[in-house]
Amino acid sequence: MQATQATLEEGTPLSEVTFCVVDVETTGGSPATSAIAEIGALRFRGGEHLGEFHTLVDPKQPIPPFITHLTGIRNSDLVGAPPIEHVVPGLVEFLRGGVFVAHNASFDLAFVNAALVGLGYEPVPPPPVCTARLARRVIWPEVPNVKLHTLAQYFRIGRQPSHRALADAKACAEVLHALLERAGRMGILTLGDLHQAVSARGRPNFARIRLTDHLPRSPGVYCFRNKRGEVLYVGKAKDLRSRVKSYFYGDGRKKVENLLSEMHSVDATPCSSELEALVLEARLIRLHEPKYNRRGKSWRRYTYLRLDPQEPYPRIKLVREARGDALHLGPFASSTQANLAKEALEDAVPIRRCARPMRARTRFPPCALADMDRCLAPCDGRMDPDRYAELVRGLVSSLTSPGGLLGALEERMVDLASLRRFEEAARARQRLRALAEALARERMYAWILGSGRLVLEDGHGSILTLQDGALVQPGDRPEPMSSPCPRIRADELSAVRTWLSRNRVVLHDAEHPLAEPVKGGASLHRLLTRLRAAQRSLKADGRAQPIESRPWKT
Repeated sequence: MQATQATLEEGTPLSEVTFCVVDVETTGGSPATSAIAEIGALRFRGGEHLGEFHTLVDPKQPIPPFITHLTGIRNSDLVGAPPIEHVVPGLVEFLRGGVFVAHNASFDLAFVNAALVGLGYEPVPPPPVCTARLARRVIWPEVPNVKLHTLAQYFRIGRQPSHRALADAKACAEVLHALLERAGRMGILTLGDLHQAVSARGRPNFARIRLTDHLPRSPGVYCFRNKRGEVLYVGKAKDLRSRVKSYFYGDGRKKVENLLSEMHSVDATPCSSELEALVLEARLIRLHEPKYNRRGKSWRRYTYLRLDPQEPYPRIKLVREARGDALHLGPFASSTQANLAKEALEDAVPIRRCARPMRARTRFPPCALADMDRCLAPCDGRMDPDRYAELVRGLVSSLTSPGGLLGALEERMVDLASLRRFEEAARARQRLRALAEALARERMYAWILGSGRLVLEDGHGSILTLQDGALVQPGDRPEPMSSPCPRIRADELSAVRTWLSRNRVVLHDAEHPLAEPVKGGASLHRLLTRLRAAQRSLKADGRAQPIESRPWKT
């Protein structure tokens, strides 16, 4: 048997909710070592009194003197009182279909649920409604504290709490109705509003809840705007109205408080699918660059690796824009990740690293890397342009079929660990992962951008169309993405890639066949699986550990 609360939608008006106001007196402070000595409960709906439950309970343990002093309940008062196993069946029926309410509700709910579970009943499910927490939300700091006695005096309630279950339950019920009346003027009108108000933290902005009345209860994207209509923040949600409302119930983060102090209105765009919401969010953030979105200007940090085989002695460069016919790898989310991948390639291939421009006949003294056999030093004529071009062609080929390249880097990492050069091995692992992640993204980007018109069906029956990587929305003519993807649209393409990799979709039509290169695919998958598992293991440990002699041990 189950003592359930009402199975109500979050949008149920409070006038239609049945509340069960409960108070228990106990022999101590913990249900693990103490027991219930008295239970009082009342049922209300729409302010109407529906029923009352009250009984003393034999706790099967003596009442401590301090409890007698506090409540007035003596051991002699409990002689002949029913044990808890006789009380619980009636209590279960009384609570059925109601929302559990108490003052400092966690205490009363813990004792009630301990009794229910101990006798084989299902516990009352959370969340309860706590009148103390509700008072903190709607009348603080008008009162010095939120004790039940203080609130009863504040609302001029005739029934004063006396540390007896039924009297305290009656006082709590009247306090609840007074708080709900005040909360209603602030915009707390439904059961969902009430639960969120009780559980929220930070300073509430209840006066603005009405700004959400026009928002649909559907997935989509929302925008907070200031008085001038400028977009301050863009977000997405599965339930637009509930998500936006949650901001106004209170949030302790300083950034959110600053956002709410500036916002004047909110608007939303419903979306038929998660992918549509992800793409629309990325497009709006790119368009408006909202000051409170962390990604507002993040696209400016995207970086590429560039290699131009047409140069006499090409080198790998970090660039912010992809231009010309040169080979590009990326975009990377940051120059840090791009540098790690660049270092990995330079570890595997002795390509020149100096930033000094070189023509076919340029000569200058070599650097220390030449003496360490880590650069072929075309700068002093040791290698002619033809042989150097052969080296570059090998590097380009390795990016397409990276099995040998990744294997060599992995072997170097293991060798460093076996020599107990743990810091160098850890750095090699970082470089290897940055390169492997970039190559995996590049393969997926290639078929997304090169598929032409792609028609998919998601798991909810929605039909989605991509045109050269760009999501096509009704009445929209999106600009196709080029390859490599321009950094200003990198977030949009990343949203498409991430969604496709995490969801099972049905392919309806593809203008061009979807394919990735076969060579190196297995090696890349195996390596990334192990690198990600190792990273999860380190995060689980909560600290960055030095790489061991067996670097894959997790």
